[in-house]
Amino acid sequence: MDSIRIRRVAELLKHEISYILANDVKDPRVHDVVITGVKVTADLSLARVYFSSYDKKSLKDLEIGLSNSNGYIRKKLKTAVHMKKLPQLVFETDRSPEEAGRLDELFRQISGENEGNEV
Repeated sequence: MDSIRIRRVAELLKHEISYILANDVKDPRVHDVVITGVKVTADLSLARVYFSSYDKKSLKDLEIGLSNSNGYIRKKLKTAVHMKKLPQLVFETDRSPEEAGRLDELFRQISGENEGNEV
């Protein structure tokens, strides 16, 4: 039951943070941000917000912009999300696309080695 609640809270936060970033935050550094996921701790005290951008060169500036906007985003979330205690937000770059590419390359290498060893 708790895991369902945690997933619902994570999806709600993802939706609301995406909306706030698209419509309310005026920092030009965060204009191309894509919220890819939110993971919330079991006690709902912390939410890791994973983000990416189409412009991979600006990820560091994007992270700085999100950190600077954290207080404003939390303030807007308090009015949009009705929770007793709003989790702290930690913004992290989503590395899963790079990791997936790295794993694909490893699998290709392994597959190539196996093809050479077949009799």
